[in-house]
Parts: sequence; C-alpha cells; structure tokens
Amino acid sequence: MQLDDSTVAEFRRALLAWYRRARRDLPWRRARDPYATWVSEIMLQQTRVEQATPYFERWMARFPTVSALAAAPLDDVLAHWSGLGYYARARNLHAAAREIQAKYAGRFPDQPDEVRALPGIGRYTAGAILSIAFGRPEPILDGNVARVLARRFAVGGAPDEREMQKTLWALAARLVPDGDAADFNQSMMELGALVCVPRAPACLVCPLAKQCAAHARGVEEQFPAPKKKKAPRPVDAVALLLERRGRLLLVRRPPAGLWGGLWEPPTGELRPGEEPARAARRVAKSCTGLGLADIQAVTRFEHVLSHRRMCFHVFQAAPRGRIRLEGYDAAQWLPRANAKELGVAAWTWRLFDEPAKMKAKPRSRA
Repeated sequence: MQLDDSTVAEFRRALLAWYRRARRDLPWRRARDPYATWVSEIMLQQTRVEQATPYFERWMARFPTVSALAAAPLDDVLAHWSGLGYYARARNLHAAAREIQAKYAGRFPDQPDEVRALPGIGRYTAGAILSIAFGRPEPILDGNVARVLARRFAVGGAPDEREMQKTLWALAARLVPDGDAADFNQSMMELGALVCVPRAPACLVCPLAKQCAAHARGVEEQFPAPKKKKAPRPVDAVALLLERRGRLLLVRRPPAGLWGGLWEPPTGELRPGEEPARAARRVAKSCTGLGLADIQAVTRFEHVLSHRRMCFHVFQAAPRGRIRLEGYDAAQWLPRANAKELGVAAWTWRLFDEPAKMKAKPRSRA
C-alpha cells in the first residue's frame, strides 16, 4: 500500500498531538530507560496494563538493573512473576539479562541485530525498545497497533495472516518518523488501548476519525477480521497436598515446557477412564516415589489456559516412604506460608489457602 507524504504527515500530526495531551502516566514511561522499557514490554504481552503495573513496580524494586536481574536466582525471578502467567517470559528475561551482563557488561545493547538476538525478543519487542528507549525509527506492530492501522487504512484479513502481517508492517515502517519515534509508536499503542478498542470504539473522540476508512463506511468493528481460535482441550489432573510435620511437599518442574521452573504440589494428568483417587496414588508413586495413606478428596476446580481447560482434582493424604523424583528436578518440604515466596503458577496459589474454603470456579490465567 502506497502512502503519499501528506497522508503520512497528517497521520503523524493528529496522533502525536492527541498522545501528548491524553497519554496515561505509566511508571515505565517516566524515564527512557531501555531496561525498564524491555521489562514493561515483556510484561504487557498477553497482560492488561492494570494487572502488569503492580508487578512492574515490585520487579523494579527487586531487580532495578540488568545486572541485578542477571545475578538473581531463577527461583527468585519466577517468584516475582507468579500470577502473571506465560512464565517463559520471565525465564527469557533472566536468560537475556545474563547474556547482556556477559556480552555487554550489563549495558543494554542499542544495535538492532544485537537486541533481536536476545532470548525472548522478537521483531515487535525489539522495535519497541529501540524506538522508545533509543529514539530509533523502528516500526512496531502489536495487537493494538494492528487494529489502528487495519481500521484507518481498511486492511482486510486477520492480523495473524501472513499477507496482512506484511502489509501492516510495511505501513508501520512508512509511518514511523525519524525524530519522534518514541512518542509516535507509543501513541499508536495508546490509541488502540484507550480509543480504538476491539468493541464499540470511541470514534467520536478519535484523532484519526476524519481520515479513517473503516469509520467512513461505518464498519469499524469489521476490521481487523477475527482470528480463528481453537477451543481449549479439556484435561483432567490430580494435585496432591502432602504434609509431613506441618510442612507441605512442593516439587519443581524442569525448566522447559508448561509452567517450566515453577513449584507445585505433585501433579499429573489422569489416564483415559481412570478414577481420580486411583490416579492420585499412581501420580504420587510415579512422580515422588511416595505411598499415600488416609487419602481424602478435598475439592475440584477449573483453570482455563489458552489451549487447555484444566480440571484439577485435589487430594490430601499422609505420605509414606522416601522421595524419589521422576519428571521433577527438585523437592522441598516447607510451611504453606513460605510456599508463597516461591515461583508458582496461579492455580497453585489456590492450594495455599485452607482447602475446605476453596470454591470451584474457573480461572483465566496460567
């Protein structure tokens, strides 16, 4: 799609003027710090601003620099991420911090190739860091920006389709200015977050309304086309609350895979047709080497992920024998209150409360 200079100039002018009077005061915007920009961009992937903000503030208090993050144990890093979901983000932050410490003495690199080579940083995140923190005219394209561009220029298709991605990236590259890349890229994200929202966009207050092709035709919500989503696969699992002398057994998952590196009670999926109580004994023996006595069903609840609908059958029991781990890489017995200091998934937090008071209701994050 070819844009003439006057169209580009008007788009930039309208958006920058709006942003400079309407932008939110967010903690990561208060300084052009590449480390803070990086952390915020990673946290905001799949996470709302209001949810990410307190996590960001706690994170920066504990890990104020790349060097501080690189020096921290992974368990500590995951503990400060607990509840945000998509834990590979935290593992990649930690791995990238160690790489920056080793290669660049803790200074965040400012060359595009170096930034894109870091773990967990793709084209969008690299563009955000380079433009916001270093003022480079690098394009960005996240969900909010894709929606703004798709509506303004009536670009058909779903944002995850290859041809539409190619078109939108080309538009973003053509529009980003040399001098105001930081504010411009943030203005597109901000407009998509506050005004050009997926449903019932606030077109009456949109700075681009007069130029918007979708608005002119009254079809704003038809752009972009919705992504094709698969229904989450139902999965039944057992989780075991095993206590010995007032201490709860937690085991740590291997670094890779779902909930990698996180601590949890011994957990395993049911086999087809298997009764939960029988599965509880099997999982305990196969994963920890422990036998179970006085086994009791405690509760059952759902936890919905993007690709799985987990149904957890929770049992408590008295463990017998010595621990021999299979499928986990570490184990420890500790008071329930101390368990909250570890890196755990959101579903595990529910098990730290009094089991009898837990209510079965779906949860939406990992």
